[in-house]
Formats: sequence, C-alpha cells, structure tokens
Amino acid sequence: MKVLSRCVSESFVIDDHIVVTVKAIKKEMVVLSLESLRNEFPYREETITLNQMEQVLPEALKR
Repeated sequence: MKVLSRCVSESFVIDDHIVVTVKAIKKEMVVLSLESLRNEFPYREETITLNQMEQVLPEALKR
C-alpha cells in the first residue's frame, strides 16, 4: 500500500491514465476528482460484486 499526501489542486497519476486531483479538504472529508484519459468508468468498490472486481481489479485481489 502506498500513502500519498497532496494539497488542494495537486494531482497524482495511476497507471499512466487515471489522474486523481484533490479538489477540497474539509473537516472530515476529502473531495477528489478522477479523470481517466482512456474514458473508462471509475468503479466504486462498494457497488460492484466480487466477480466484477476480479475482472476490474485482478492485481489488487491477488495480494
């Protein structure tokens, strides 16, 4: 697991195509912007089944 710290308006890139930008930091909430350069839909972990996760996130499930 990697832990990154970013300030508002700072970004980081995942797998050369997903850009995550910190939009706001509030008392108990962080607002993020996700942009996929490949026009892929970002999945919310709690809304997909385990079978779907195996297709979407195969490397994460192998750990």
